[in-house]
Amino acid sequence: MAGFTAQGATFTYSGFSGKVTGISVETPTAVIADMTSKNNPKGYMVMVPTGDWAGGTITVDFIGSGDPQSLVKTTGVVIFASAAFTISRRVVCQAASISAKAGEIVSGSLKFLITDYTGT
Repeated sequence: MAGFTAQGATFTYSGFSGKVTGISVETPTAVIADMTSKNNPKGYMVMVPTGDWAGGTITVDFIGSGDPQSLVKTTGVVIFASAAFTISRRVVCQAASISAKAGEIVSGSLKFLITDYTGT
């Protein structure tokens, strides 16, 4: 998500939207197979990329209204939009939190797991 800025950005997911105050992205990691043979010398490692990847999370901090708890366990597309461009990713909503204190704006956080799953 290079070039994405949280300033002035918004996001939407399954009808829920908010203004982004912070975003953290952990990209998917390469899947590596250990192909080291028992015949290799001690300390020798043969690690081979499979060409696949796994994991990856997006955590978005936001201000907005509504209860995001109903989003947990759902799949869909999260869309981030700023002045420069728009980014979308297929995700599973993994966790949600919301916080409110006297005299402060209601804020929250959503954690998404990046997926290729397209079912319901």
